[in-house]
Parts: sequence; structure tokens; C-alpha cells
Amino acid sequence: MRIVQITGLRSALTNMQWRRGLRAGLAVGLAMFVCLLLHHPMGWAALGGFQVVMVDNGGPYRSRLWNVLTVLIGGSLAVALGVFAGVNLPTALAVTIFFCFIATLARVLSQPLASSSVIILVSYIVAYGSPLHTLRYGLDSTTDFLLGGIWAAILTLVLWPVDPFRPARNAVADVYAILAELAHALPATNTPNGQQKFNDLLARFRIQIEAAQQALAATPARMTARTIRARNLAVLNESADLLLARILRFAELGHTTTSAPAQPALFAAPNQLAHIATWLSTSLQPIEPALRQRPPRGESAFAPYGSRSVELHRSAAYLEATIAKDPTLDSTEYLIAALHDSVLNFEVAYEAILAIWSGVESRRREAAPFADIASQPISQPSSPMLWLDLLRANLSLNSVMFRHALRLAAVVAIDVLLIHFIRISHGYWLAMTSIIVLQPYTGETVRRSGERVAGTVAGAIVAALFAASIQGEAGILAVVSIGATFAVALYTVDYAWYCFFLTPTIVLMTLPHLRDWHFAAVRMGMTGLGALVAVLAMLLLWPERESLQLPSLLARGAAADAAYLRAMLAYWQATTNATPTQRLLAERSLLAPARRLCGLAINDAEETLDHALLEHALPLNPARVRTEHLNRAALTFTTYLRRLTQTITTLAAIGDSPDSIAALITSFSLRLDTVSAKVLHRQPVPTPFPALSLQNPTQQLRRLERQVSVLETTANDLASTPLE
Repeated sequence: MRIVQITGLRSALTNMQWRRGLRAGLAVGLAMFVCLLLHHPMGWAALGGFQVVMVDNGGPYRSRLWNVLTVLIGGSLAVALGVFAGVNLPTALAVTIFFCFIATLARVLSQPLASSSVIILVSYIVAYGSPLHTLRYGLDSTTDFLLGGIWAAILTLVLWPVDPFRPARNAVADVYAILAELAHALPATNTPNGQQKFNDLLARFRIQIEAAQQALAATPARMTARTIRARNLAVLNESADLLLARILRFAELGHTTTSAPAQPALFAAPNQLAHIATWLSTSLQPIEPALRQRPPRGESAFAPYGSRSVELHRSAAYLEATIAKDPTLDSTEYLIAALHDSVLNFEVAYEAILAIWSGVESRRREAAPFADIASQPISQPSSPMLWLDLLRANLSLNSVMFRHALRLAAVVAIDVLLIHFIRISHGYWLAMTSIIVLQPYTGETVRRSGERVAGTVAGAIVAALFAASIQGEAGILAVVSIGATFAVALYTVDYAWYCFFLTPTIVLMTLPHLRDWHFAAVRMGMTGLGALVAVLAMLLLWPERESLQLPSLLARGAAADAAYLRAMLAYWQATTNATPTQRLLAERSLLAPARRLCGLAINDAEETLDHALLEHALPLNPARVRTEHLNRAALTFTTYLRRLTQTITTLAAIGDSPDSIAALITSFSLRLDTVSAKVLHRQPVPTPFPALSLQNPTQQLRRLERQVSVLETTANDLASTPLE
């Protein structure tokens, strides 16, 4: 056992996120130092700074700003409500149940709320447990929290930004660097030496794309599945694999057929292969540097009508015209089809780069034809009621998050009752522990409870020693700063060690009096009781196993998208020659319910996957190697489920000639039903439906075909990977 503990500590120290930890130490330490100089209480300012640093997940400035603003606004509101709720027991119960339920259910609305809800609830319960509940104390506490948070926001956003996705970005950039080499080597594949070099590059590509997947799965970030940067890095990795398939197709068409001399060559003009290789290389060239660092002229060049995208379409249109006019080609239609598919993959890759740096995933509009790239953009369908749709979809016991919100509200209400009747100083540690360790699934709640109790007991002993020996506030400041550094640095590495360093940090940060070592014992007892309440609630109120839920939720998402496609067909049939009012009514009765079901299924799947990724990314988890492939496949699956839902929403609004594609849409829905069956029953099922077969399909339909194909491939990976 001692060897395991030493190995665990060594592994944790090796994988620590030092930059994030040092930044947290500086944020908390400087806030406390200023309060010390002003002879002002240090606790609330330090807590505000600590909470803001914790929620900063790196990535695009816009998404980081929203995360920080969510904590500042939500945390300040929580502090004010917490002070107000402590006036009497009935008020405390009413406010606690309402606020905990709303703050938890709000996680379905956006990634910033999903990342911040627990932190906001911790601020609320700390304020509830404060010794005073007056208006003056509430204003002072809220102001201190806000000022400490603003200082930490300036530090994290401006002075010292960090990016936990940098290793994954560089790994995906390496994938595209090898892909560019493959495109450059394409014309020489007709020679033995050229073919050998091409094969060597293929082997390197396969190794690197697997390394990129591992780097993304191991990213030390909170809420990975809901993070725009993580989702789009997964899309870029998948797009690279699909672009490789197009390059291999071009290489196949570029080889002269020698097995049947009486037949004409498939591709009798090698110079066209050189032109295609040049176009591929030129289109791939900006991707690698744009992944390694933000483009110097901004990411807007990768927007649908940015300079990179315009050049992509113009060069593709020129190449298509050249191929179409070449009388020596016997495979013109195959080449043009492969070219169109390549353009679509480049569009997806460019938009993913735009999202990575801008922090915004806009709905994909219909792309302009190659020959009409200069035309005005087509307006995008909008959904101003999206948040309302998401809330309505999750206001049901069928929603994982709705059940979790009810469970958490009940647990914290019980904790409030215990705090009231125990009447012990700083009893809010009880509710804080329950809030932090209670997760939507039984396994993670039990695991986190055990780790938190173990880490807290050990940390409380250290805190008691510090509390008994430190004689001045300067010493408290130094220990809290060091503790915050180690706690944040270890947060995504090892939860038990995180709790070990967090305990003396928070104990000393909120120490009522100097040399009050009894406070550490209170922390220890309240932590154990809070963990016990959380585990009992998880076992009694809708107990759920995470490993068994994920496949069923993914299958439900695929089935929901299949139903959305069928609802779209019904909507088109119902709105033929309809008035605007009739179309609105049909949209509300047919499309809106189907869209809400898709959002519910995807949110539940992402919530489950977030916890699975966090759990299995821990270096000491014995199931890490066995499950990381499943989690990577699930991340790709949820990413493409969300993209498919957006594509269907766009197609429903701007679909042209719906009668001509009704059979095709039906085949897509049947293929998605098959995907759902594969994932649910975990057995590969053959897909009896043909690929896209429509003359001159629109880009939106090509996108739909591509997304369904990716889901089919990923479903086979999920079906062939054991759960445990």
C-alpha cells in the first residue's frame, strides 16, 4: 500500500499543471495581501479569486470570458442570496431548494453554466454559513467576492492566460503536416520510389492521428465534451481522416489500369494529378500553422466567406473546370465527385479552426456553389427560443440532469436542516461537501466521496498543525497561496491529492481566529457527514450507473436525430402551399418537439461523457487504458450528433425541392436507426442502405451524408469496444 501511495504521489507531481497552479497562488495571494494591507477581512476576496481561476478552462478568449462572467455574476448573486437565506430556517429551505434546483438544471443551457454551477452553489452555501446575515454584511461580502474575482479575471484573461488544449492542438497540427506531405507526394505514386515514400507517410499518419486522439482524451480540462475547442479538435481529427480517404481516392484514379489492357485507362493525364496535388497542398497549407497559434490576421479568414474559404472555392471551381474540359479523361465524374467531397471536408476543417479561436459555433449555412462564390450569403435560420426549448426538453424525469437537480436540491435541503439542528460553527462544510461530491451517477459519487474524505482527513491534520503553529496573518497568507497553487495544479490530475491541498487552503482562508486548530477537526467531521449524505441520496434517489448509461444515451441521440429527419419530412408535406401562419404552427407542432428531444438526448450524453472523461483521464485510474478508446469514440459520436442536429435544423428551413429528396432523407433516418441499434446492443450491424445517390446533390445534403457516415463508423468502434 505504501508503494502505491508513493507511486501515486510521484505520478501526480509529474502530471501537475504548474502554470495554472502558480497563477491561482498569485491570484489568491495578492488578493489576500491587499486585504491585509487595508486591514480588511481576507476570506471573501480570496474565495472570489480562487473560484474565477478554477473555472478558467483555457481556449478562445470569448468562451473564457463567458466562463469568468458566469462565475462573477452567478457567484455574486449566490453570495447575496446565501446571506439573505440565513435569516431563518423556512427562508433557508425555500431559497436553498429553489436556487440549487435552478443552478443545477441550468447546466443544460450552455457550457459556461455547466462549468460554473457547482462553483456558484459552493459560494451560496459558504454565504449561508456565514456568522452574520445583515444587509451590510451581505453587501460587503458580495463586493469583496466581486473585487477578488475581477482581479483574478484580469490575471487569467489578460496578464497570464493558459491553454490546456495546446498539446492536443499541436498533435492535430502534426496530423495535418503529414497530410500535406501526403498531398505533395501524390503525383509520384506512379513510381516505385514514390509509392514507397507515400506508404511510409501513410504509416506515420496513422500513428500520429492515434497520438492526436490520445492527446485530446488526456486534456486536463473541465467539461471536455461541452468545450468548443475540444469538440472542434475532434472534428479536425476526423476531417483529416476523411481527407486522407480522398487523397487515396485520387491516387487510385491516378494509376493507369494495367490489369485490362483492352480497356481505356481510368486516368490518362498525369498532369491533372499534379494539379490536384497542388490544390490539395495549397488548401492544407494554412491549417497546420493556424492550429499551432492564432492566425496573425485573425481567424475570420476561415469563415464561410473569409479569404481562405473564398480561395478554396475559387481554386476548386477552376480545377473542376479544367478536369471537365480535359478530353483525355475517362473518369471525369469520379474525379469531380472526389473533388466536391474534398471541398466539403475542407469547409468543415476551416469552420472548426474558426470555432477554436473565436469560441463560437455558428450554425452551418448552405455553401455557395463553386461558380457563384461571390454571391451574397444565404441567411441563417435562427432559434431565439433555443434556451426555452432546452429547458422544456429537460423538465422531465427522463432527463438525467432533471433528476440530478432534484436530488441535489433535496440533499442540500437536508444538509441545511442538519446544520440548523447541529448548531456547530462553520457547519456549511457539510453542505459544501455534498454539493461537490454528488454527481449524476452512483459510481462517480462513491468514488469522489471516498477520495474527498481521504484527502480531507489527511489535509485537516496538516491544517490543524498549521493553525496551531502560525502566529500571524502573513503566515496564513503564505500557506494559503502555496496551498492554492498545489490544489489547482492537481485538480485535473488526482482528486484525492487536490482535496488534500485544498483543505488547509480553505481552512486557513476562513479561519475564525488565529491558532484555532479545532476548526480543522470541524472540517473533518462535516466532510465525512456531507459525503455520507451524498452517497445515501445517490443510492436511494434514482441510482444510475454511468458505464451502462452512456451507450444507451448515445443510441437515444442517434434515434432522436432519425426522428428529427422524419419530422422534417412531415413538416415539408404539411407546409406545401401553406401560409406563414400555418408554417409557424407546423413548426411548433412537428419540428420543435423533435428538436427538443435531440437536445435532451445530446445534453444527457455530453453530461455523462464529461464525467467519464474526467474520471478516466486520471493517471491512477486502473480502467484508464481499457476505456480511453471508448471515450474517444464517444466524444466523436456526441460531436457529430450535435452537428447533425444543426444540419437538419438548417435543411428544414432552407430545403429546396423537398419532394425530390424525400426518399434520400428517409434512407438517412433508417441508417441512423441502424446506428442506434449498433450502439445500444453493442453488436456491429450491417448497413443495408446505399450511400448518397442523387444527381447534383446540394452541399447541405453532402454534409448530411458525411455526418451520417461518420456516425456509422464511430458506432462500429463503440460496438466493438468492451464497456468494462
